Amino acid sequence: MVTIPWHAALCTLVDRLRARPELAGVTVTSGAVDPDNAGPESIQLHSLEENLEWRQLGPAALEGTATVTALVWVVRAGAGEDAIRAARQRADELRRIVVETLMDDPTLGQTVQVAWASGATYDQGVDANGNRACRVTFQVTMEAWIRR
Repeated sequence: MVTIPWHAALCTLVDRLRARPELAGVTVTSGAVDPDNAGPESIQLHSLEENLEWRQLGPAALEGTATVTALVWVVRAGAGEDAIRAARQRADELRRIVVETLMDDPTLGQTVQVAWASGATYDQGVDANGNRACRVTFQVTMEAWIRR
């Protein structure tokens, strides 16, 4: 039987992030959350794109790559520069924690060969209540060998 590892890898990453004390009170999910339920701070791993290729890894072996789109969402009360700086700084901290968690064990409990974070797009604006918000979108890429 073939095992596709992405579900186990995502569960491991979410569980490890939730266990970090500096993320107490942060919503961490392996799916998208609507803004009303995201809270003032969230880490969302929401979409996954897979690519499988035949490789010379043995009989009927595949090399799989999955790219997960992730985002960090932070809202801070206020409408001025101080509020957006505070939101951006905390968003940086949350993304840094995701990167550190991946660097601590890039195999995610040996569910994949390697996983890493890359790229970032910062969207800074105002939420529905007029507060300052910062959304950082980035990718988590995972590679695995898939065999029978």
